[in-house]
Amino acid sequence: MRKVLAFVAVWGLAFALSPEEVWKALEAHAKVTGYVAQARQGPVVYQVAFRRPWVRIDWLEGPEYLKGSALVSDGQRAWSKGPKGPWQEGKATAPEDPLQLLFSEPQAVAREYVLREVQEEGGLWRFLLAKRVPPKDERQPAAWRITLNPKGHLPFRYEVLSPSGKVLSQVEYLKLDLTPPPQSLFEVKP
Repeated sequence: MRKVLAFVAVWGLAFALSPEEVWKALEAHAKVTGYVAQARQGPVVYQVAFRRPWVRIDWLEGPEYLKGSALVSDGQRAWSKGPKGPWQEGKATAPEDPLQLLFSEPQAVAREYVLREVQEEGGLWRFLLAKRVPPKDERQPAAWRITLNPKGHLPFRYEVLSPSGKVLSQVEYLKLDLTPPPQSLFEVKP
């Protein structure tokens, strides 16, 4: 019986998900030329459209001060507008989210984050992307616990964690289309 259990344990380890497989998948994810996704974060539903190097975020549901807002960026400049009012131009800021950083600077993800707690469960991958140097402030993100379907389909969700592991926010993707959106979606009209 012990030999059977030992064989099963070794067999399970042989087919376990490795950090290298996850890094390769993240690198492939970084090469995507575009997508459109809808996600829910608490009461807020937003849509993210990406077409390298452009990104557009539209807030579809949520509090009145946020619903109808939008942000468009080409990586250098950013245009934003509230629910009422014109577009305003400013300088783009670098993303802090490693999933967004993958598209603009994939090498920075490998340099600034470490992969932990890699596991496969029911065909889904779960892992933690943690900052190599976590912030001291408990209100700042230190890690992202990610659950994804490696085939590029839903479900896809993540939790943003504080340095002590407290969940700061949760995001669940509702729709995901890997077809690059038209360039006209990123046009800003005053």
